[in-house]
Amino acid sequence: MSWSKALLFGAVLLAVPASAGEVRFDEEGHAYHPVWSVDGKWVAFEVNRYAGDVDLFMSEVTGAIAKDAVRVKLPATSSSFGGSGVVAANPVWHNEGFAVFEGSNQGGKYRVYYAMPGGAAPLELLPTTKVPGNLTFPTLSADGNTLGFVTDQSGDGDVRGWNRTNDQFTSYTTAAGSESFPMFSKDGKSLIYSRKQDHTEDIYVVDLTTMKETRVVGGGGDQSRPVYAAGNKVVYFTSERGDGKWDLAVVDTPGGTKRTLAKDVKLPHRARPALSPDGNWVAFVYDEPSKADAITLVKVDGSATVTVPTEFKAVGEPALSLRDGRMRAAFTALPQSGSDWRFLYVIDITGKI
Repeated sequence: MSWSKALLFGAVLLAVPASAGEVRFDEEGHAYHPVWSVDGKWVAFEVNRYAGDVDLFMSEVTGAIAKDAVRVKLPATSSSFGGSGVVAANPVWHNEGFAVFEGSNQGGKYRVYYAMPGGAAPLELLPTTKVPGNLTFPTLSADGNTLGFVTDQSGDGDVRGWNRTNDQFTSYTTAAGSESFPMFSKDGKSLIYSRKQDHTEDIYVVDLTTMKETRVVGGGGDQSRPVYAAGNKVVYFTSERGDGKWDLAVVDTPGGTKRTLAKDVKLPHRARPALSPDGNWVAFVYDEPSKADAITLVKVDGSATVTVPTEFKAVGEPALSLRDGRMRAAFTALPQSGSDWRFLYVIDITGKI
């Protein structure tokens, strides 16, 4: 049986469309970290009130019209927020149409859950009898058969994998230091991740055939949140210039020459660099307030840059999707100066890139 069939029973879909562009949700809080489903039909995002809770919501999007978002409620929780320590975050989408994410119920261990969009109750994916401890940063192989995650079972954060077809586990990393942000290549032959060690963060790749590890990029500051672009290029954020400055950079091969795509970018709350579905463009927002009313898109080879103005303030965390030939950008923003909460919006940027 497919993973998704286990959650179809009892799913309820809210079908009331929000105003064009805005993704409505029924709680106060800051919207962060939008992530599109593989088919571009759904967007998952986090809502954080900074009161000890993080909720996960999902919304179905047609064009730039979003239906009211539905909260993903962890088992044994009754309401959002309220300081209970319930966290549901870091979603990633399976190609069968459900989301996998990390969750912590009322201050307990972080575990990996999965849920169909539309309101069905999530289920824990890996019981503690198989993998104890905290499980974070879930990632999925392109064929959907392997789940990667970070576990603290050994003391540090190590990357492991679980193949659902044979129920086998693989340890991808064993070196000292704490790993985060693992991601499989589209061909399934390698896995990238960052490692924090000796007060600095570098990016590594492991060959999944030989299990040989190679450093992709290191140096001063932190090299963080790697993502595979077209041709297995690696796009990431770097703080090598120091003083809290973040740049967007790319390397073509492990150990290759770094190319800076943009300087002084706004580091997302939790997300990686935002790639287009074909992996050829990356979207970002500048950290400079005077430029923070627009989304900028740069080609990964550095050959072109496009600016997409918006009507909002403090734009952040763009995410791109393609569906029915239409390119859309989800992003968070303040509706106006002095707004209490950060909202989520969707705009059509077809023809921009």
